[in-house]
Amino acid sequence: MDIYYFVDQRGHNPVKEFIHGLPAKEQEKIYAYIDELRRQGHNLRRPMADYLRAGIYELRPKANRVLYFFFLTNGVVLVHAIRKKTDKIPEHDLALAIRRKSEVGENQNIERS
Repeated sequence: MDIYYFVDQRGHNPVKEFIHGLPAKEQEKIYAYIDELRRQGHNLRRPMADYLRAGIYELRPKANRVLYFFFLTNGVVLVHAIRKKTDKIPEHDLALAIRRKSEVGENQNIERS
């Protein structure tokens, strides 16, 4: 799978910015999960990944979550990342991921990993 990052209209890459703000060990864990997603794609399952809704999935490295969707034939776009503080992903974070997914479909504002 090819990994892409969502880039907003101002040129910001919210997922990379989130990851770079974490301690080194947490960054390593997230990048290990991203590598596993690259290798396994649709076959990646719990406990590492899970389906949420509306075509949005989550990578689940400890308390962090990276929301993504599958794009074209063999692509994955990482659209949002959070530190999970409750049992469920907050609705506003999921809505943001869904909105970014539609933006990518319209504008293809992505950056290759």
